[in-house]
Amino acid sequence: MEKEKKTSPDKARQGRKRAIKIALIVLLLIVLALVMHQCGVYKFPWERSAVVAGNLFPGSGKDANDGHLSNMTPEQIKEQMQRVADASQFSFKINAQPTFANGSAKGNLGIENPNYNVYPMTVQIFLDKDNEKVYDSGGLLPNQHIDNAKLLKNLKAGTYQATAVLNAYDPDTKQWQGKAHAQLKIIVKN
Repeated sequence: MEKEKKTSPDKARQGRKRAIKIALIVLLLIVLALVMHQCGVYKFPWERSAVVAGNLFPGSGKDANDGHLSNMTPEQIKEQMQRVADASQFSFKINAQPTFANGSAKGNLGIENPNYNVYPMTVQIFLDKDNEKVYDSGGLLPNQHIDNAKLLKNLKAGTYQATAVLNAYDPDTKQWQGKAHAQLKIIVKN
């Protein structure tokens, strides 16, 4: 005959509490992994590219040399280095003094997302006096521009100090990467 193992109610309660704590920790870790994944900080193991045969990068390959290919000209090396530098920069162009014939006319905003920029962007313009948004470009991919556009608000004749907020987005995930500011002087003639 087998002996029955008896546990006290306190030990049973402690066991349940420990199981609940462990379950909560596991749940917290899962939620944290999901949040980090959404933010692009973490990739799940099944999303990583698999290394087929061992560790490919324990050190240099047996025939590897440092630097550029030996047949590259100084101009080619400079061009390659410039592409790397350009890819890490957020570039834009905007007219610092857009002019409008009147409050309902199009003005020469001159917004450009240059072809050498890697980031899609948006542009919003806010009046400095009250932070009212008076323009929103929508998305601009690299190599797109806006010559002339109307403002969201029919401004009276005058000169307005404004700030353009240029937001950069990751070209693959479309997640916001950062922003730049440009001071503008909006001129409405009539």
